[in-house]
Amino acid sequence: MGIEIEFINTGGFEKEDLNMEKPDFADYSPDIEEIRRKAREHDFKDLVVIGNGGSVTSFRAYNEALGDKKDKEAHILTTMEPEKVSGLSKRLDPEETLVMPISKSGETVGVIEDLMHFVEKGFPVFAVTSDNDGALREIVERKGFDFIEHPDISGRYTGATETGLVPAAFMGFDFEGIRQGAEKMYGKLEQESSNDVKKIASVLYSAEQRGLDKVFTPFYSTQLFGFYPLLVQLMHETVCKDGKGQTFFGDVGPECQHHTIQRLFGGKEDLVTMLFHVEEHESTFLKVDEELNDVNVRGRQLSEFEEADLADSLRSELSGVREALKSEEMPAFDLKIDKVCPETCGELLALLQYTAYYSAGFRGLNPFNQPDVEKSKKIGIQKRFEGD
Repeated sequence: MGIEIEFINTGGFEKEDLNMEKPDFADYSPDIEEIRRKAREHDFKDLVVIGNGGSVTSFRAYNEALGDKKDKEAHILTTMEPEKVSGLSKRLDPEETLVMPISKSGETVGVIEDLMHFVEKGFPVFAVTSDNDGALREIVERKGFDFIEHPDISGRYTGATETGLVPAAFMGFDFEGIRQGAEKMYGKLEQESSNDVKKIASVLYSAEQRGLDKVFTPFYSTQLFGFYPLLVQLMHETVCKDGKGQTFFGDVGPECQHHTIQRLFGGKEDLVTMLFHVEEHESTFLKVDEELNDVNVRGRQLSEFEEADLADSLRSELSGVREALKSEEMPAFDLKIDKVCPETCGELLALLQYTAYYSAGFRGLNPFNQPDVEKSKKIGIQKRFEGD
């Protein structure tokens, strides 16, 4: 069980040495027993998770990968859009719902605004926030809401801490399995001075140096596509500073073959491709109606599709793209997850975190800050009160 990385083409990759200290996110140990205890104390049917960025991107990944096997439903609220907020509160029953605001600073205005809406409607609340003087912590204490501490770690790196594990535990996911998978990957990367994740970061850096400043990330798995927002956040906030970094964009495959594959092979030569796929799928075999046997599909009779496994069909679509990338000698690599489960979710989380961490190191950047984010936030709060 695990993740295999194949470098289809490195595009002239040349290995570079990179020595970085073990990051805080890989050295931190969450209180597993406390998470388990808190989860047992709360019974609900619907979970409303309110947050932005790193407060929710990791949990979104877990929920899309593992959520279809649970009888609870998670609703991730990242906006103050009135129709979304009020529509959700009208549709859900306060007696069967738990609202979970997550914020490290406790000062994310949109989170506070959404929380106030649900508090006014009488919904119960459990928060994840820091031990600080933030507004969310003060609200929690004044109202007597239950909570758990948000670690002092940059939000986008907190998926294997209370920030990502608490909502996962409350949903009934195997959060300990997620944590074990992350620890396995953390340990592996720390023990190896040269590893494939460092090589990914080096290939991306080398490609950027040659003008390939965009990374196309097709996910040939709807279950894994929840990791896409996390990947974008990790790379954009960590690496896109001081005029450096690459733009990450993606979609679900094979749907992306009906639009962005044209861009990949026929557009500007400024892309690196980072493929994601799952090896193990359930088998679903086709049965063809005899009346349709002689229907022609791209030169094949429909009868030839009898007993075809949809898993093999998906792999065939992916193989077509891989072979085209190889023949065109375009820089690309493929991340194969053997199967979707809590452990591999944790491994993939850690792999993406370290990809961003190493990528900052190659560029001489601080891996943990995002200095250009606050400007728009300050303007946003001012705009709320203009004219008062």
